[in-house]
Amino acid sequence: MRRWVKALAWTTVGLLGLGVLLFIIGPALFASVAYPLPREYQQAVCDEAKNFNIEPKLLAGLIFVESRWNPNAHSSAAAGGLTQFIPSTARAVAKRLGVEPFEPNDLKKKPELAIKFGAYYIEDLIGNYGGNKTKALIAYNGGNGAVIGYEQGFPFKGTLAYANKVLSTADMYEKIYGDWCSRADLPDLSAKAQNPTDLLKTINIADFWKNLFFNRDIPTNDSKSSGSINVDLFWKNLLSN
Repeated sequence: MRRWVKALAWTTVGLLGLGVLLFIIGPALFASVAYPLPREYQQAVCDEAKNFNIEPKLLAGLIFVESRWNPNAHSSAAAGGLTQFIPSTARAVAKRLGVEPFEPNDLKKKPELAIKFGAYYIEDLIGNYGGNKTKALIAYNGGNGAVIGYEQGFPFKGTLAYANKVLSTADMYEKIYGDWCSRADLPDLSAKAQNPTDLLKTINIADFWKNLFFNRDIPTNDSKSSGSINVDLFWKNLLSN
């Protein structure tokens, strides 16, 4: 009996130690798994960020929060694609950009077009709100009415959390991948990022786990996105390392 109790105690201590170790080195081991940057979309993100004068990390962070890089993402409000546009907004943006013929479902069929629309729209909103990215993201998520509520001290439920999530995710992308758009040959960053030792120095451990597991389900007024982690993509990237 004593041997069994002692074995159980040592097993518990070992598991706790392993948990602490994983908590500390997690950012180095799982950073690029938790925050993937699929190779097939890297060039489009870089090109459209440059075309519309926004930071690639902001565009990547927006796409991650909106769809977790799932080109077929669809919401109950009929928003679809990587950057989650509802049909009416998609048609308006298509008209502004001179994209024709156009159907909202094209954003699912052509992920690069969804990236272009997202880059244009967030850049336009940033300009409309005097360069304030928080207000621009609140508007992207909940419309101008949500911005008015935010300015008056009564933000719509979830919109400020959404904006903060995109901004913190954008910073995480920069810490994990650096200035990936400046590289001559874009590597496959979806599975491998920079040196793990460097990641331990640049990523705040508490911030990493907080961004990964807290505020995942951000309620939205238009129900565009559940914000939940794409488990299949997480394990696919992890096993491909």
